[in-house]
Amino acid sequence: MKFKTLALLLCMIPALLFAQGAAEQAILESDYYQAVDANGRILKLQEKPSKVLIAGKAGNMPANALFLFPEVTEMDLTLPKTDQGLGDFFSFIRPSLNDNPRISQVASIEEIASYQSDLVLTKATHFTSIAQKLDQLGVPNFTMNLESYEDWKKEVVELGKLLKNNTRAAEILDLYEQRLDPIRETASSIDAKDKKRVLLLQASTADNTYSYKIAPDAWMQTWMVETIGAEAVWKGANKAANGWSTVSFEQIASWDPDIIIVVSYRTPTDQYIEAIYESEIWSTLKAVKNRQVKASPHDMMNYIQPVASWILGLQWMAAEVYPERYPELDMRNEVTSFYQDFYHLTDEKKLGFLRDRYSKSVAINTL
Repeated sequence: MKFKTLALLLCMIPALLFAQGAAEQAILESDYYQAVDANGRILKLQEKPSKVLIAGKAGNMPANALFLFPEVTEMDLTLPKTDQGLGDFFSFIRPSLNDNPRISQVASIEEIASYQSDLVLTKATHFTSIAQKLDQLGVPNFTMNLESYEDWKKEVVELGKLLKNNTRAAEILDLYEQRLDPIRETASSIDAKDKKRVLLLQASTADNTYSYKIAPDAWMQTWMVETIGAEAVWKGANKAANGWSTVSFEQIASWDPDIIIVVSYRTPTDQYIEAIYESEIWSTLKAVKNRQVKASPHDMMNYIQPVASWILGLQWMAAEVYPERYPELDMRNEVTSFYQDFYHLTDEKKLGFLRDRYSKSVAINTL
């Protein structure tokens, strides 16, 4: 019976693969531009979208995904504010975006609809506040989550279908896998007893007071630490699930990690690293004693977040936590090839600017 079942399954696999390929080919040959968004809705457009608006907060995430496709160069784009505080990457690579005002991140549904866009992209978290209301007005919209690598893999494919450019979608995922494979292979060879204990903290300041937060278990930041073969010491401690959670120094001290990685999305991290090293209470921690408090890398966006450059953050993290295992990894070269391969950026002056931004962001780690 087991043999018959296995034989049946083996016979079915080619048929299923053929059916999937035939379905994708049918979409490409159809008169529609069709895909499934992060909320499971099927969007069907009569024409390839040429006038596109990105709405809502965290618009830099769907913008990152869209800019990976060559079609973006011909689009009439309206973006919300995408500068997290370190610079606006999208107008940097496409200066004409500065010719038109940005739409507010909290623009009303009426204002969004008034642009009469072929397509509105928004984060899946805005499903109720934006997407459903646009549905009622008959405005085509597409949600993207992009909070994990699994999201990126699935949603880049769907965006490729919506643009009828499955070839580029597959190329993007292949580029990610090419950089991921050696990290996965190295991580698999690390014995449990040799795993570094890592704490990743998001830092912020208000009224001259520093505070630190930990990411949810399911978010990309936690996945990144585990993917390089390290232990995310905070895993299980964030009960918020849908956002960063403030953590006390007492809790940090109880974890006493081997390495602390400090992330700041709006400002350079130098001030936080300096404050930690100058603090008497932090001086008791193993990571502080061993000078293993690390500023996270960035150029115009921090790499330790689910924007397209997260792969650079993963590569940097792997080499920073396990330098002896990545002796030939040159991050300046990786930054260059990333923007060439993923964004087709060829301007050497701009590439040099991004490389220098990266180098400056992590310079404090070598002091």
